Amino acid sequence: MSIYQVKPDSVVCWSSAPVATEVNNEVILMSLDTDRCYGLGATGSEIWRRLREPIRVADLSCQLQEEYESAPGQIEGDVLSTLQQFADEGLIEVR
Repeated sequence: MSIYQVKPDSVVCWSSAPVATEVNNEVILMSLDTDRCYGLGATGSEIWRRLREPIRVADLSCQLQEEYESAPGQIEGDVLSTLQQFADEGLIEVR
């Protein structure tokens, strides 16, 4: 469990723990710290790719909102949930 709570004003980026590769346009992560493997699916993969450079969560949500149609607040909620899962597994840094 992460000690960090991911919030809209948090800045997030990849941690050094996972090794990533793409298979059929989806990201597969292997955490060398936990010896766990993660298949991210289409949405998780899209979010993961955008974390190469540090980014504020609210800015990431806005980028995705511009590209995808959804109910107000849906994308932000999904992004926060996904990033919290990444943080809980030690896959990203949260500042």
